[in-house]
Amino acid sequence: MISNNYFTDDEDLQIVFNYLIDWKSIIEATEGSEFFDYAIFQKTGNPKYEMAPSNVEEAFELYKSSLESLGEFFGREVSQVSRAMDRTELRYENGKVIFPKETIEIYEKFRTTGLMAYAISREAGGLGFPATVGALYAMIMARGDVSFCMTNTLLNLAQIVSRFGTPEQIEKYASKAATGECLFAMALTEPDFGSDLNNVRTMAIKQEDGSYRITGTKRFISQGCGLGDHPSLLLTLARTGKQGGGARGLSVFIVKSSDVFVGGIEKKMGIHASPTCEIVYENSYAEILGGEGLGLTRYTAGMTNFMRLGSAAGGPGGGAGVFYECSKYANERLQFSKPISEIPAVAEMLHKIKRETNAMRLLTFETSRIIDMYQHHQIRLERAGKEDREIRKDEIVKSYSTLASILTPIAKYYCSEEGHKCANLAVQIHGGAGYTEDYDVSRFFRDSRINTIYEGTSQIHVRIATGAILAGMSEEGIFRKHLVELKKEIASPSKFLLEQEEILEAATESLRSILSDETKEKLAENLMILTARYICSLLYEKALLKTKNTDVYEQWSVDCKAYLIDSTAIAKGCIYRIQNT
Repeated sequence: MISNNYFTDDEDLQIVFNYLIDWKSIIEATEGSEFFDYAIFQKTGNPKYEMAPSNVEEAFELYKSSLESLGEFFGREVSQVSRAMDRTELRYENGKVIFPKETIEIYEKFRTTGLMAYAISREAGGLGFPATVGALYAMIMARGDVSFCMTNTLLNLAQIVSRFGTPEQIEKYASKAATGECLFAMALTEPDFGSDLNNVRTMAIKQEDGSYRITGTKRFISQGCGLGDHPSLLLTLARTGKQGGGARGLSVFIVKSSDVFVGGIEKKMGIHASPTCEIVYENSYAEILGGEGLGLTRYTAGMTNFMRLGSAAGGPGGGAGVFYECSKYANERLQFSKPISEIPAVAEMLHKIKRETNAMRLLTFETSRIIDMYQHHQIRLERAGKEDREIRKDEIVKSYSTLASILTPIAKYYCSEEGHKCANLAVQIHGGAGYTEDYDVSRFFRDSRINTIYEGTSQIHVRIATGAILAGMSEEGIFRKHLVELKKEIASPSKFLLEQEEILEAATESLRSILSDETKEKLAENLMILTARYICSLLYEKALLKTKNTDVYEQWSVDCKAYLIDSTAIAKGCIYRIQNT
């Protein structure tokens, strides 16, 4: 793989970071207008808060320097062992997962950088960065190696403990994750039920000392075995109420991987260096996180939204990876006495990867911005002792969380699907060589496929988003208002953008008129596609205004127009299917 800094040497990512992200509003929403964590450091001298910024400029420089260091580590260290980790794979022997030495070595090296705990609160020893910086982390890490990106993203699930756990649990579990002493895993899925979490059968029985004992089996649990000598802490969804009691009887528990049995690991198409485990609980010791009955409605929702944003960011992360690998190959590979990059069909594939990657970036960062607008504010309300009912009524929390609940499944769906399409084009650009294991694009292709499946399949996200889009597009719907606000920032919307807007209006009206739920569900993906591409088109045209005085403006203008033409053509196909089925 190309060895360079995956942050500073990515021209388009630099444009997005420096010109297209509204850092001031994100920083003030995250750190608070009074920069609360810095105030804590000033008052207490607690070293955990030493890195907390005191103003917007300091925060921006902190985020930037962190990303520069991350880009250097993943671009020059992780990327260079990615092939070895993929080919050596993992071994399972007598309940233990054995990792390639390259994985263990790079993990230990990464621990020394202090970059691991990007999403964990400063209270627990983490960096406490905004979701937008977390999305940038995931993009850079996914370009370097998807499996290793998963390891670190999952480790940052410790943020759930630092948010909802007791002070003892924060110190005992979240703080250890912040230093990489332990990892985290999300143990939700069961063999017979997949994404149907309402029917979880794993049982938790409360003991006299207040702890619990869990019995059951979980399947497809990434990183459930830990890594080398470092154990995993399994955030386990289990039933504390009666079987068949739905969401109300479910709670989340913290279980050490040393207290469960790893029944085996899956042999997979891709992400070979990431263990996907079957976990067997046999009267396993567990500590409850928060209160009983809130597992699915509160804690699991927090986990899945965090992971879905990371999954969305993985799309453009892989897109950037294959773009640069393909650019290098196409400029060096000669056919008919010229580089294949000069062949129009190949040039168009390269340009398509580039513009789709930037569209995915824009959608991911818009989603992360919306999350940042309320998430830390909500956490501050929680720490101030506000009741859940009161927090839900807070106008900031209410409006932005509703919008986030619509954008998160859209971003996860769109970026995972388009990221895989970009990897598919990358194999095609390499021709026969791309179908071999001699080039890294084959691994990108295999690894990108999982992104459309884990953290909820694309079809699950279509189902989640469809009702929310239709409701949000009502006359006073919050989603409609958001689209209107985005459009207001575009001085002269193109005819392609206006045409997509008309198609979206017609699609929502047509779907609302369909009485058959079965027919509506069959057509729902068309609404998802044209909605996602319309949002990206809005964001692309908005981006042009902010890149006008940069060196990339001309290329971005060309890419933007091509993207909007593609999107308008696709939208016409979608509305045709909706109105003629």
